[in-house]
Amino acid sequence: MDTPHYERIQEVAAAMAEPGFYEPGSTGVEIHETHISWVFLVGDRAFKLRKAVVFPFLDYGTAERRRHMCEEELRLGRRLAPDLYLGLRAVVERDDGFALAEPGAEGACEHVVEMRRFDEAQTLAARLDRGDVGEDEVRSLARQIAAFHAAADPAPPDSFGPPQVAATVSENFTTLLAFASEIGDPRLAAAHRFAVAFLHGRHDQLRARAARGYVRECHGDLRAEHVILGGDGVEIFDPVEFDPALRLIDVAADLAFLVMELAEAGRADLATAMVDEYRAAGGDDGGDALLGFYAAYRAWVRAKVACLRAGELPGGDRRSSELEHARSLAELAERLSWRARRPLVLVICGGAATGKTHLAQVVAAASGLEHLSSDVVRKRLAGLAPEQPAPPGEYSEEASLRTYAELGALAAAAARNGGALVDATFRRRSHRDAFRNGYGEANPGPVFVECRAPAAVMAERARRRETEPGHTSDATAEIAARQLEEFEPLDEVAPDRHVQLRTDRDTPDVVDELEAALDARLAREG
Repeated sequence: MDTPHYERIQEVAAAMAEPGFYEPGSTGVEIHETHISWVFLVGDRAFKLRKAVVFPFLDYGTAERRRHMCEEELRLGRRLAPDLYLGLRAVVERDDGFALAEPGAEGACEHVVEMRRFDEAQTLAARLDRGDVGEDEVRSLARQIAAFHAAADPAPPDSFGPPQVAATVSENFTTLLAFASEIGDPRLAAAHRFAVAFLHGRHDQLRARAARGYVRECHGDLRAEHVILGGDGVEIFDPVEFDPALRLIDVAADLAFLVMELAEAGRADLATAMVDEYRAAGGDDGGDALLGFYAAYRAWVRAKVACLRAGELPGGDRRSSELEHARSLAELAERLSWRARRPLVLVICGGAATGKTHLAQVVAAASGLEHLSSDVVRKRLAGLAPEQPAPPGEYSEEASLRTYAELGALAAAAARNGGALVDATFRRRSHRDAFRNGYGEANPGPVFVECRAPAAVMAERARRRETEPGHTSDATAEIAARQLEEFEPLDEVAPDRHVQLRTDRDTPDVVDELEAALDARLAREG
């Protein structure tokens, strides 16, 4: 960075904050500041000035570099918002301060992008905050993105394959390491483990998509705040100009930013509509798993940006707010990572009071997979409500075989929509066979997650559960002890489809071990 000129660009920013810097009669300047630039809003115009900053992913270190980045933003931005980007302006230094001039004017010390000012209330982000985004608008947006991707220049051969994806992912986590304690070291480590596993498992798919031309010069920062939903159609601005590697990407990586942000806004319905319309318009995002991977990556990118903003701030409410946002994005990334593991059918089994139902509930909340409980299915088949005790006859071998066959059929149906969590003891081989018969030849094959705990822990859990209102299990402490003795080993389950977990630990540790086992399987898929 040209350190001697750092103070000068601060002086330029101070000058641009004053109405007198602009046309005579200008009144009031509204300033938006990020970690890399300032935007000055004056009348019907907006002027973007880049900061003299250098990050691992960005270099605005010299005036020449900043001018080039302005020119790149104009070239790239006019593809999706030709009427928004007006041109390049110089900032010249004079005896009495600074002034705007034509590009390349004598005495130019900085350059800025001049844009038409728009109604910020019409951005997709603002509309999501107000809750007034319609499905038709999202579908229109999806069609425009699909057309843009189809027309975008293909990337040069070998410019974006598995090594390049790995490099961008690694850079992101490297930058985040400085904030690991704020985000949570185990969370960051788990996310990196998942990303590496996915890249190993999907190496051939990534390489094939690059070969087939799905890597193009995309937008690179396709976020809700960069989308304007106005009466004149959709405009999309602020593309990534500072690093070609961040825009010469798979079209799925471009689309994934909006998938992530719609999920963050709690509008999974709009995300589904957008993806469906994108595909109907001819877009190819590689499928739900690839889109989930890139959406999780995008959440981590936004977490990085929030951390960098926090790093620029002194201690206080604003810094705390940015770090809280980063943690929220990290949690979102974890949920999106589960989408990349799909399709997935997990059979969470073990004797009563081993903690299987609690684990199934936690994983269902994190993954979004449907939770199929044998207790609920058994009582439904008997015409009972989940909280009603079932008579002893409903636990006969005949009733159990019927219940497990129904669980298998339900799981097979759910597998077609991404998968499910099956929560049952599966303590007998005959029950597992009945489940397999109901499941048939559905894909993917189920993964059995066997929960184990010491007998004393199971007994205490069962006794405590008997006093809890609204529980669905009828298993007493005595039943739990008997099931432990009766449990038939899962010897018929293939080793790579059998995960054993000790559940007498903190739940996050149990979930992390399960995710690690699934990620190891994911890596082996390649």
